[in-house]
Amino acid sequence: MADSQHSELILGDIADIFMGATVSVYSKSPIHGEPIVHLITGSTLDNCGNIDKNSLVPVWKHKHNTNHFIAQSKDILVLARGNIRATVIDQDLSKEKILASANFAIIRPTSPACNSTYIAELFNSPKSRERLGLVFGSRVPSLRAADLRRLKIPTLNLDQHNAINELSSARHEAYNATLALAEQQFRVASNVLDQIIWGAKWEIIQHSL
Repeated sequence: MADSQHSELILGDIADIFMGATVSVYSKSPIHGEPIVHLITGSTLDNCGNIDKNSLVPVWKHKHNTNHFIAQSKDILVLARGNIRATVIDQDLSKEKILASANFAIIRPTSPACNSTYIAELFNSPKSRERLGLVFGSRVPSLRAADLRRLKIPTLNLDQHNAINELSSARHEAYNATLALAEQQFRVASNVLDQIIWGAKWEIIQHSL
């Protein structure tokens, strides 16, 4: 349950909520005439809800299925089994044709009251999950679309929404910058190690062979 000091919204009143695509929707083998789409699975998300694009799985959607399961901009994808976490599909990522697997619940905003970043933060915060009643002790969590439609969440004002958007964006940028710096330092250190191990003497030997 949400905190009693807040007014509440029912999530199903401000968003369409349904589970992702089962294996009947797509094939891992090419389908003639169908373009590649990218399947997002649980291993695609890190513990902070960031998407590792290199972990997206190429698949082909069956012709008889609609685009219902293709993630749209501002969709919130919630990993609904195991380690619950969420991510928001931004404008650029929506161009990648992301297909959410059945392990995800898709929350698709239908009202301006549904702030995608705020909703994702509720699922990514251990404190929020506990207050919303999404913690099940030692039992492995498993959320259903019906559960999410009934979920009551705190109603925030415009200033609070803006603050959440700004802080989340700043955190995401800091995370990416730190990750990029770590990868750069790893490459530099690896090159130096190679030079120490296989330095000038090795180069001379190689050229003499």
